[in-house]
Formats: sequence, structure tokens, C-alpha cells
Amino acid sequence: MWNEALQKMPRENEKNRWDKIAPKFNEWMKTDDYPRILASKIHKEPDYTVLDLGCGNGSITLEVAKHVKQVTAVDMSNEMLKFVEKNAKKKGISNIEYMQSSIEDLDPDKIGQYDVVLASRSLGNVLNLKKELKKIDNIAKKYVYMTHWSATSHQFEKDLSEIIGVPHYISPDYMYVYNMLYQMGIYASLEPIECVSRHIYNNLDDAVERRIWKLGWTTNNIKEEKKAKIENFLKKKLVKRDDGTLEYTTNDPNWMLLWWKK
Repeated sequence: MWNEALQKMPRENEKNRWDKIAPKFNEWMKTDDYPRILASKIHKEPDYTVLDLGCGNGSITLEVAKHVKQVTAVDMSNEMLKFVEKNAKKKGISNIEYMQSSIEDLDPDKIGQYDVVLASRSLGNVLNLKKELKKIDNIAKKYVYMTHWSATSHQFEKDLSEIIGVPHYISPDYMYVYNMLYQMGIYASLEPIECVSRHIYNNLDDAVERRIWKLGWTTNNIKEEKKAKIENFLKKKLVKRDDGTLEYTTNDPNWMLLWWKK
């Protein structure tokens, strides 16, 4: 079921996609409350080492690094890793190591074990899920934390796909991951990550660009007809806030945290 769903999805060069969006993504994450909420749920000790898989621009990496001995930030995108390093320097954080790699290409024999392994929103495009879950569990000495979407997390994208007349493909939600872990003898705890800021935009152009990217395109390669339909949809759905920003209020942006103690 997992691989079948992923095979329907466009298999573009993910590294290039993330490299291109890195500057914008770094800006978007500045107002996202997800990193702070997730980091607050992670068990941290001063002598802990942490492996952050699919770290993006380091929003969670930096939150965790303040409280532990060392964090290794791993991402397939070198441009994302540049932002992790840049953001760490701005905050005076120096206990981070950087590694360019996808989760699939990571060699456990070379990197060793860590007290905590974190895989935040980074499993959605992994083809051999069971293999990578085993890898993650073997690397962790004490705790594993991973987040995956809930059944309603991508309703926004589903609505937009329907409006512009394209299929919406996505890997199964967190229950598939939970059940696979259960079959592996891993009994994960579940906690919702309830975010407020994930659908708040600076203006209409910002909203259009973000939603187009979430659908797998850019403002440069999407047809004007489809872009216009997205703009019209957002004009009707976005609500202006007191501070002038725009919010999509009808979507549940929750993610689900799956975690276990070794």
C-alpha cells in the first residue's frame, strides 16, 4: 500500500526541489510554531547526542541543540544545511555537526548510535519504509521521535488539486506507520502536534507561492490558468487577521507524533 501510493506520486529530483526552495522555506519557518511545539515534547538531557534526520533549515535542530551535548543535522539538500549553519551562528550555537545525505543513503555503521533520533516530517517519500524504520530504531539508544501527517493534514492540497483538475497523490497517513511499527514489535506512543501558524501568510502572493510548491510545482512552471484558479480559490478562503496577514481557517493542520523509549 505504501509503495503503491508513492509510485503514483511524481518522482522528481527531491534534492533539487529542496535546494531551490531553501531560501523561501527558511523565511516560512520563521513564523511556524511547529518546531517549538515538537521540540518541547522531546526528552533532552545535557549529555545527550541527537540525530536529526531531514532537518530542513534547522528550526528544530536549533531548539534541541540548546539543551543537549551535540546534534548531527542530516539533510539531502546542501542548501538547507547552509541555512542550518547560518542560523546556528546567528544564535551562537556551536554543538551541531552537518551531514548531507538522504535517510535511505545513511550508513548506520559509519555514523554510530545516538541517544535520540528525530525524523520530523521526513518519511513521506521513503520507498522502503520498514527498512528505514528498522535503521532508525537501531541507531537510537534511548528515544525515537518521528512525525507524520494525520488524515486531515493535506485537505488543503486535496481541495486545490480538485479545483485545478489534477490528481492528488500522497503516502498513507500516520496509522500506516504506527501499524508497521506494531508489526515490528515497536509499540509507539501517539501525540497530536496542534499548530496554529501553518496556514498564515504574509499576503496573497505568499499564499499562492506556498500552495503551488506544496502541490509540487513552482510559480515559474505552473500554467497561468491553474495559477489563476488557485488565486481565486485562496481569495475566497483566506481570512484577513488583525495584523494584516491572511489565514486559511478551515483546515486542521495537525501532525501526529509517534515516539518510543528503547
